[in-house]
Amino acid sequence: MRIWRILIAVVACLGPALQYGLMVYDETLVSAAVKSVEFFSYFTILSNMLAAAALTAPLVAPDSRFATWAEQSGPRAAIATYLTITGVVYHTMLAWQWHPQGLRLVADTLLHTITPIAYLVDLALRGGHGEARWIAAAKAMAFPALFGAWTLVHGALSGFYPYPFMNVAKRGYPPVVLTMVEMSVAFALIALIFVFLLRVRTRVVARAPQPISA
Repeated sequence: MRIWRILIAVVACLGPALQYGLMVYDETLVSAAVKSVEFFSYFTILSNMLAAAALTAPLVAPDSRFATWAEQSGPRAAIATYLTITGVVYHTMLAWQWHPQGLRLVADTLLHTITPIAYLVDLALRGGHGEARWIAAAKAMAFPALFGAWTLVHGALSGFYPYPFMNVAKRGYPPVVLTMVEMSVAFALIALIFVFLLRVRTRVVARAPQPISA
């Protein structure tokens, strides 16, 4: 199990690192700074980096507050929600709009497919510490809400929007806000599903017969 945890932690770290290298490669100091801000303006990147940190911290600093938080059922349900949205939105709404090759394809696959699936498998295998509380689904909404606010503010100042469906310059505020509300509902429903599944898993594991010691 530890080998598995190390493997998925490395994979989760590799995706954002590779994507950042590709974005700033051969850029000037100024343009690299701009690209860096844009890099951290993608929900895909933020969700993958959060997963990478949550998977890595318990391995390298198990006694840290962040590691303790990352292993709790509530936060694990939230991260699973973010990665699920990342994968589903990309494969249903965005993937057809470009055709990456080489290292860009590798980064694309890691960020949108491999890491989300690996995290969900890890969640199924290990669950989380403590029983997931329903309030965790509400708390999970804070991250996408902050991302939405940042996207609108940053976009208004710079003209950069990370995703076509959030592009106010082309769609206008009413359609974009409506899309954000619809996605908020999706976030909430998926978070509730993961909390429910973790609650069921916790109870099933608790009721499982313990092996008889010698």
